[in-house]
Amino acid sequence: MTTTNTTRVSLRDISEAAFRGLTAHGASHGEARMASRMVLQAELMGGGGLAALRDDLAGQPWNRTPVEVSAAPLGTADGAGKFVLRSPDGNRLLREAPLAVELVASGGDAHAVGVPTDVAGTALLDAVSLEIAEASGTGVAVIICPSPQPGAETAPGGSSEGSVPETGQLRWARPDGSMGVGTIKSLPIAWQHLLDGPGVLALRDTEALGDVELSWISAEDRAGIRAQAASGGVPVDTDLWQTVYGAARRYLVPERP
Repeated sequence: MTTTNTTRVSLRDISEAAFRGLTAHGASHGEARMASRMVLQAELMGGGGLAALRDDLAGQPWNRTPVEVSAAPLGTADGAGKFVLRSPDGNRLLREAPLAVELVASGGDAHAVGVPTDVAGTALLDAVSLEIAEASGTGVAVIICPSPQPGAETAPGGSSEGSVPETGQLRWARPDGSMGVGTIKSLPIAWQHLLDGPGVLALRDTEALGDVELSWISAEDRAGIRAQAASGGVPVDTDLWQTVYGAARRYLVPERP
C-alpha cells in the first residue's frame, strides 16, 4: 500500500502559486487570475486543480495567439448554435475552457461550445461557471469528458482518446450559487461530434439535458467548506505542491548576468 505525503497549504498560497506560476509561464495577468480561481475552487471541491496546473506548466509556454471559433463539423446532427474552440498551438484547459463558458452565457448564437483538450479532475470549471451564472442571471452547464487514466481500460460506451465521447460528468451552475453534479450516461448525438476524445462541453440549452439525477451543493455548503479550509488549510500532495511552488518562484525573478 502506497502512502501519499500531504501538506496543508493556505488558500492564499494556492491562489498565489497558481497565479505566479502561470504568469511566469506566459499567461496574461487576467488569464492567470481566472485560472488561479479555477485551481483553488477545484482543490476545495475534492482536488484536481494543482494536478491540472502542474500538467499545464509542464507544457509549452502560453502565448497570445487568437482562439479560433469554428462551426460544428459537417455532418453533425442539428449543428445550429454549436461551435468548437481551437487554438493553433493546441487547447489548454485553463485558457480555452473558460472562454467556452463565457461564450455560451453571452446571449449570442452559441448554445453549445466544445473544447477538445486533456482534462484532469472534474471541478476545474466550477469557479468560472458560478461567476458567470451569477453575473448573467442564467444557468450554465458544463460536461466534463475526462482523459483516460494511464493504463486504464475504457469501459463499453465510454470515451477514449481519439474517439467520440458518449458519457461525461455534468456540472450545472445556477445564479443562486448552487452547483448540481451528475453523470450524463448518453450525450445527445448533436453534441458528441463537438469533441474527438477528452474535452469540455459548455451549454446554455440545459433543457436538452433531459432528466438527469443531480446532487446539489448549495452556496452555503461551499461557503462552509471554504471557511473550514481558511482556518485549517487544504491538504495537498507534498511532491505536487513542491513542483507548483517551484514554478511560482520563477515569477519576476531577474536573470543573472
